[in-house]
Amino acid sequence: MKKFLGFIALALWAFVSVNAGDKVTRNVSKLPVEAQKSISSNFPGQEISYIKIDRELLKGTIYEVVLVNGTEVDFTSNGQWKEVDCKKSAVPNAFIPVEISTYVKNNFAGKFIKRIERETRHYDVELNNGLDLKFDLKGNLKYIDD
Repeated sequence: MKKFLGFIALALWAFVSVNAGDKVTRNVSKLPVEAQKSISSNFPGQEISYIKIDRELLKGTIYEVVLVNGTEVDFTSNGQWKEVDCKKSAVPNAFIPVEISTYVKNNFAGKFIKRIERETRHYDVELNNGLDLKFDLKGNLKYIDD
């Protein structure tokens, strides 16, 4: 029993130690180079409010960039975008696969994508009317959730 409790205490300590590595900064040079390029080219003139560097145990490092206007962009440790949430404005086209953009344009006239998340096997998209769409990696619609 003592060994089990010791193991639990050690695991808890390791978990807390890993999470204690999270940092908040405004220093853009802390981002991977690809993430820096993405922010500067897709959000020109936008000021960064803060960057949260989140070291996750199994997923590696996630960089959460929050702009002054409220837009949030998450990047992986190699600088690829994971999620873009523009709150009330349209996600820049550079983040949206052409097939998804075309589908939304053809089927939801006047609506725009305000959030997109790239997962391992699919894209989650939220439109400004509140609809959630799921697409496979080839841009084929899988389902709509209102």
